Amino acid sequence: MTPRRLNDVECSFSSTPLSTRDAREFVAHQLQRVKAAPTMIADFELMVSELVANAVQHGDGGDLWVRLAIDDRACCTLTISSGLATAIPPIDPSRWGLAPAHHSSGRGLGIVRRLAHEVRLAASGGRLEITCRQCP
Repeated sequence: MTPRRLNDVECSFSSTPLSTRDAREFVAHQLQRVKAAPTMIADFELMVSELVANAVQHGDGGDLWVRLAIDDRACCTLTISSGLATAIPPIDPSRWGLAPAHHSSGRGLGIVRRLAHEVRLAASGGRLEITCRQCP
């Protein structure tokens, strides 16, 4: 049987560093509202923080979108959509890793890959969508 979607919410954010906090609060509030497990809420707060920070840093400066879908099996799907500053080919999420400790950056995508059960990327029309899914 195909899971039924119970809760789909979406919010746009400007491409500023403060949007990272705002997007994290938006996702946490939505997950708390449906009584998601505290560990799932913490995981999604971290994933949205990393992905929105990357979108702000590497995007085209336009608005970004955060979508959260929750189904009747308590699976959560997070999608971040942002404009691309330059055209890049889709990156293979299975190759996302953690940068060495002595690097000042490069850990965010590796963290997302470890927390999400599934990660998909799609680039089209100057936009990049990263979708992460986690099921209990």
